[in-house]
Amino acid sequence: MGKAFSTDVWRGRVWKMNHDDLEKLLILQEKDIRIAKVKKDLDSLPEMRKNILNRLKLVKQKLLELKEYITSLELQVGEVESSIASKNAYIAKTKTLQSTTRKNEEYQMCIQEIAKTEVAIEELEVRELELMEQIENAKKDFDAKMARAKEMKLEAEEKMAHLEHAAENDASSLKKMQADRAEFAAQIPADSVESYERMIKGKGLPVLVSMEEQGRCTGCHMAVPDYIRIKVFQGRELVHCPNCHRVLH
Repeated sequence: MGKAFSTDVWRGRVWKMNHDDLEKLLILQEKDIRIAKVKKDLDSLPEMRKNILNRLKLVKQKLLELKEYITSLELQVGEVESSIASKNAYIAKTKTLQSTTRKNEEYQMCIQEIAKTEVAIEELEVRELELMEQIENAKKDFDAKMARAKEMKLEAEEKMAHLEHAAENDASSLKKMQADRAEFAAQIPADSVESYERMIKGKGLPVLVSMEEQGRCTGCHMAVPDYIRIKVFQGRELVHCPNCHRVLH
């Protein structure tokens, strides 16, 4: 019995693949899938490094904002204290005027000014206490976030070192896997390998897919006609899914 070939016309191309090579092509595909996974892992490493650095940058930014917030509160305390001192000086000046005036009208005015200023000072002192409490809470929050930031920095350094180690291992593994793949592919007729690789370029892995017992292609999950199912079960020729054109087995 001669070799069974399958001819598939897809997007204007005619591809021929030897059915006798299907088992080897399935093994080759498994190798390609593993290689693709390692390549994907390697390609994802720069983004993973970037994400780690971005998280650290965000933590630093939050700490800076909190530090600036504490500074702004301390400035407000300074302004309140300056205002209290200014009002105390005004009271002292008014009391001096009160003690020297001989006019009842001026004397009563001094009493009113002193009382009004003392109320204002009490309000400022309440505001100062509120600000001091906010500063104390903000500093506690800052200390806690700083401690966490140091932990995150150590974790990030460990993760970065792990990524570097993984990159070295994956690169080494990829080189060996590609060499093994090339050696194995050399055992398969070139025309079958070329057809298989052209299918990968057009469809992506996998291109050799199984058919479910219910008669669905596992590549596109569409049902295939009965005559296609029969051909697949007979296993005497390469059969393509009429929907996605992948090879069924």
